[in-house]
Amino acid sequence: MKLSYHAWKNYKDCPKYYNLKKNYVPPPFKQNGYHSLYGKLTEKFFTMFSNVWRLKVSDYLPPAEIEFKLAKLYEDLLTKEYVDWNASYATLTKEDIFRQSLADVCTIMDSHNQNYFLNTKSEVSIDVALQNGVTLTGRLDFIHNDAVSWEALIFDGKGTDKIGKNIFNHQLYFYALLYFISFKKMPESLGFFYYKLNLFQPIEFDTDILKMFKADLAQDIEQILADTEFKATPCPKSCQYCEYKTVCQEHQEYEASHRRESKLNLPNSDGLIDIGF
Repeated sequence: MKLSYHAWKNYKDCPKYYNLKKNYVPPPFKQNGYHSLYGKLTEKFFTMFSNVWRLKVSDYLPPAEIEFKLAKLYEDLLTKEYVDWNASYATLTKEDIFRQSLADVCTIMDSHNQNYFLNTKSEVSIDVALQNGVTLTGRLDFIHNDAVSWEALIFDGKGTDKIGKNIFNHQLYFYALLYFISFKKMPESLGFFYYKLNLFQPIEFDTDILKMFKADLAQDIEQILADTEFKATPCPKSCQYCEYKTVCQEHQEYEASHRRESKLNLPNSDGLIDIGF
């Protein structure tokens, strides 16, 4: 069984539709990719810059060249993503999203923060086989190495303009654990890079935090391996972004019961392996 960060998180949110012992069941409907376009486009630029372009050209890319490269990436992205531009929340046009990404990329590339994408590798895949038959797997967004000490900074790019929104530190702890097991050394630090804000935000991280995360993950893996029922666990947090909620009986029952409760309660006028820690 392979266990990625997203598979682990999805299982914790709702085991029924993310049963890791069975074949993946695709969502019943296509998901509108409108909200993810900006983040995917901007991150793809910095992935290409980190892995390819910075090795072929000088650190400086003029705005015209950035626009040309970004337009090619956007054209390719739009052929792969399903986007319903008629959705009520789709307030930005296709051109608006491109121009926003272009402006933010140019701002980052013309600032000191461009350094986060130098001496950097992007989309680094790491697989680690455990003794219990589970393989931890992950694709790390960015691994930056300091030019002097060569110490590693692992970070994830985010397209939101609100610090902390839909951010989960455990994602980076998972990647740090993979990095430690694979390279036999701790990353120096972890963080998130907010493209719209041109801001790097570090998170709290040390050996003790990784020890606690390792223990929690080990317990979850044991539960996954022992699970035979994979029951749905509906709640607002789990169901908010779930791709299956329109066909999930448990979700419908949960919604119905809470609608009834709200009316009734209205006030009246009165075993992870040892990894060397």
